[in-house]
Amino acid sequence: MLESLIKLAKDCSDVKRQQFADQVSKHFAERVHLNRPDEAEAFNNLLSSVVDCMDQTAKATMSERLADIDATSPELAMKLAKDEIAVAKPMLERSKSLRETALMEIAEAEGQEHLLSLSKREYLSARLTRKLVERGSTKVKQAVASNLGADIKPEEVDRIIKELPKEMGDKIRHLRKSTEDLIQEMFADPEEVMTGEELVKRESRIDVRQWLTGIRQGHVTLNKAISQLGFEKNLYDAVSILAVVTGLERKHVANMMIRYDSTSIAVLCRAIGIGDGEYSSVCKARCAHLKFPTSTGNKWLTNYHVLDPNDAKRMLSLFKAKMSTKDLAA
Repeated sequence: MLESLIKLAKDCSDVKRQQFADQVSKHFAERVHLNRPDEAEAFNNLLSSVVDCMDQTAKATMSERLADIDATSPELAMKLAKDEIAVAKPMLERSKSLRETALMEIAEAEGQEHLLSLSKREYLSARLTRKLVERGSTKVKQAVASNLGADIKPEEVDRIIKELPKEMGDKIRHLRKSTEDLIQEMFADPEEVMTGEELVKRESRIDVRQWLTGIRQGHVTLNKAISQLGFEKNLYDAVSILAVVTGLERKHVANMMIRYDSTSIAVLCRAIGIGDGEYSSVCKARCAHLKFPTSTGNKWLTNYHVLDPNDAKRMLSLFKAKMSTKDLAA
């Protein structure tokens, strides 16, 4: 069936071929939550077979749709990322299908517009950051210095700031200092921070595996699950779901949940799109577990209102990268 569809796509006119690709990429985006590898492979093969025949507008639409789909094949993502900037931009800035090797290849060979888009990714490794600073224009360097997810040494930031207008430099310096303070809180040794009692498994109306299945199949939203578990004061299962969704080890998320401060759990929740109302239910459950007054939860929620989602995503990406490095070194 797949081969016949590919043949049909190649044999039809340019206009119909682009309509075909538009429908395939649309279905891919709509069905990716089902997590079916064979289906993802079929979509990737279909799109790869026609992408070279598409005009720039159609490719830009495809790139925008596929940039947030982790199941996009690395080969297709790379092809789009090396295209003209109007097509490449979404992939360069957001696609997780572009591995470190691919990102380095782009940083070493492509022009300044591509480098600028790369500099806006949620996380930039130390190696990739060095290459962007080495090859990038002042505009690229400014974007790297402003990127809270860039793994960059303080002295390198200082060198970049010296090339910028004073007001801009001061703004970046303050932004990074505030972020470094937050990151230090997130990375604090679990034995050195104040925490409440360990979470204990409890009876629940819906098993955590059912919640996860429902989320994957699109029958229930992540926000609904977290809100309900918060209402039930079932932080144990909430931690399990948050760990799966973020890809963090459960022990890290559990520690965030029972800490006396709210920085880490707030960053995690904001990064994955937990709404204010749903986070409020988490705050109430945490206050009950930690034996804090309701007013403390209200303060946590007030701080959550002003936490920027993009900053939270970058900090979470940096946290995951550093945790991975720490685990490898252990």
